[in-house]
Amino acid sequence: MIFTSGPVIGKELIVQVTNTGGDLGNNHFDLQMPGGGVGIFDGCSSQFPGSYSWGQRYGGISQRSECANLPAVLQAGCYWRFDWFQNADNPQMSFKQVACPSALTANTQCIRN
Repeated sequence: MIFTSGPVIGKELIVQVTNTGGDLGNNHFDLQMPGGGVGIFDGCSSQFPGSYSWGQRYGGISQRSECANLPAVLQAGCYWRFDWFQNADNPQMSFKQVACPSALTANTQCIRN
């Protein structure tokens, strides 16, 4: 992806698509990132039981300091959301399909056959 609007304009990101959803538009990507909201299906609360503050269901937390209220294992990804992604809200982008880099599939353990 190459972002073409918002605070991330010109930045590039390689992502792994894992599913599609009926609630999305054509060529719409939901980027899952810690602190970004739990969305239509909240898997976070069951995976990380406790009294964590996940923020708004759609949109998540609103400021970087709130990352400290998430489980420790998720905090670095939340800081990335504010530092690199600059808390962008649905920026426009262009994209092309590429082979998933092994560094990414090694992390996700998902490889398309």
